[in-house]
Amino acid sequence: MAIESDNKAIRPIHYLGSKLRMLEAIKSAIDYVDKTDGLICDLFSGSGVVSEYLIQFRDVVSVDIQNYSSILSEASIKKINTRINATDIIKSIQRSGVSARLFYSFSKLLEHEQTSMALAQNGDLSALYEIIENGSLFIFMNDPIDSISGELSQCLEECVNTLNFEGLANSECTMITRYYGGLYFSYRQAVELDAIASFVFSQEGLLKTKLLAALLSTASALVNTVGKQFAQPLKVKNARGEIKRSLSEKIIRDRSIDTFSVFNNWLDYYLNTGTCEHNLTTLCMDYRDALEGLFNKQVKVVYADPPYTRYHYSRYYHVLETICLRDNPVITTTFPNGKGGISRAIYREGRHQSPFCIKSQAEHAFEQMFVGVKKLDVPLVLSYSPFDAAKAATPRLRSIDQLVEMAKKHYEHVEIHSPGLFTHSKLNSTDKNFESNHEAELLIICF
Repeated sequence: MAIESDNKAIRPIHYLGSKLRMLEAIKSAIDYVDKTDGLICDLFSGSGVVSEYLIQFRDVVSVDIQNYSSILSEASIKKINTRINATDIIKSIQRSGVSARLFYSFSKLLEHEQTSMALAQNGDLSALYEIIENGSLFIFMNDPIDSISGELSQCLEECVNTLNFEGLANSECTMITRYYGGLYFSYRQAVELDAIASFVFSQEGLLKTKLLAALLSTASALVNTVGKQFAQPLKVKNARGEIKRSLSEKIIRDRSIDTFSVFNNWLDYYLNTGTCEHNLTTLCMDYRDALEGLFNKQVKVVYADPPYTRYHYSRYYHVLETICLRDNPVITTTFPNGKGGISRAIYREGRHQSPFCIKSQAEHAFEQMFVGVKKLDVPLVLSYSPFDAAKAATPRLRSIDQLVEMAKKHYEHVEIHSPGLFTHSKLNSTDKNFESNHEAELLIICF
C-alpha cells in the first residue's frame, strides 16, 4: 500500500478535518502577521501535518493532549542520524520468539478466520461477518454474548485457555489482538501489529518514536471501518438483522492487506524523513497548560485548530492512543451508569473529553484560549469551519460571528481569510456532522 500524499505532504493517519489542502494558506496567514519567521506554536497539532509543513520555515512548538499526536509530529520532523534498514527490522520481528509465541497462542482463531475468509470469497459471508459482530476476545472474556455460534465460541475458548497457559491473558504483548482483533482488524493483522509493538517498545529514544509512528500509520491504513476511523466497528447487519452484502468487497479487501508491507513503507518513510534545519518541541498536554508554559519561549504566532462540534476526536482515535500507552485499559459500558454491556467499540475509560466539544463549556474554552494567547502578546491564527444553519447538518458549537465578536474583545484587528474552495471528507452519508461544505474552513486572523 502506498503512503498517502497530497500536495507533497504526507497523511500519517486518516484524520478528520485534515489541513493538507490548507497548508500554504495557513503559512500565508502566519507570515501576514509575523515577517520574522519566528517560533510558531501549533496549539492543536492533531496528526502533525501543519507542524511538519511549518518546520521547513520556522521553529515549531507542537501541542496536543493526545499521545499519538506527539509521536507522529516528532517522528515526522526529527531526523535520525543512524542508518537503519527497514527490511532488517521486519525480518527481526518476524523471526522473533515473541512473534512465534503470538501466532501459537492465537492459532485457533487464525485458522477459523482463514476458513471464514475463503468462504466469504465464495459468497458465504456468515462466518466472517460473525467474527466482526461477535469475535472480540476481550468481550468474550469479560461479557460473553449468548448468540455466538458454537464454532466461533470454541475457537475463542481454546484461545483463552492457551493465553492463560502461556501467561499472556493480560499481557501488553497481546493487547491489540485481545481488544481489537476481529473487530477493527483481522486476527492475523492484529497479531502482527502486536508482534511489531513488542519490538517497538523494546527500543529507546528517537528510533522507538519513529517505529511507533510507523505502527500507528500502519494501524490507520489497516483498520476495517467506514472512513478508516476507530469510532465504531462495522455494522454488518441492518435493522432487520439481514447481512449487508454491499460491505463484503471492502471487508475482504481491508482484511487482506499485508501488515508488514504497509509497515515497511511507513518505516522506510519515517526513518528517512526529518530535518535538522529548524527545532521542534512537542508538548503532550492541555492547551491551557501549554499556553502557560510558553511564557519563557520566544513565540511569535499561535496557530489554533480546535475541534468544531460535539464529537470528541478521542472517539475516532482511541485505538491509536491505547497503542501508544500500551496498557490494559478499563473499557466503558454502553450506559454511563455501568448497567449496560461493554461498549462494542471498546472505548477506553477516561479518554479525553475536549471542552470545545461540550456545549456548556465551549464558550469558556474559547475565551480561555483567547486570553492565554493574548497574554503571550502575539497574534493568533484560528482555523474554524462554518456551517449553513439552513441545512440539517450538526451545527458548530460556536459560529464564526460569535468567534469574531469574542476575538475583538482581545485583539484590535480581526480579519477572516478564506483558503479557497474545497470539501472536507465525511465519515459516512449518515454522519451529518461531517457533511461536505465547499468552503469547509476559514482562517480568523487576530493581531
